[in-house]
Amino acid sequence: MRVGRWGAYKDDKTENYMATCILSMRAEHVGPPIEEPTRVTIAAYLPRPATLIPKAKGRVEQPPAAAFLAPVKPDLDNLSKAICDALTQAGVIVDDQRVVELRMSKSYVPVGIAPYVAVRVEVAPRWDGEAGWWAR
Repeated sequence: MRVGRWGAYKDDKTENYMATCILSMRAEHVGPPIEEPTRVTIAAYLPRPATLIPKAKGRVEQPPAAAFLAPVKPDLDNLSKAICDALTQAGVIVDDQRVVELRMSKSYVPVGIAPYVAVRVEVAPRWDGEAGWWAR
């Protein structure tokens, strides 16, 4: 999402990414959109930079676990907005305002695996108080 002279807009790269997400989500989701409060878990596995693929004697070795973290673009907040918008447009959830819990991580993929984003959507657990923490 970029802000220009005439307001906010999505660039072509974001539009293409969201279109791909929507197609994948529609293929995976069965049933009507979820209306209840939801928990969304997003795990983004980004391309590993060549500097994190050390070579020793002709074979590729995995770097230490700390190197798997990906402190690079895209920002987690931008990624979550794109995913939640795609969930709504794909008909998985009624509206992204229904997301009450969001868990995210951003890592580099292991060597030899293509980058991907894993998304899990589930109805948020209900608290067993007198009125509950959400109403139907």
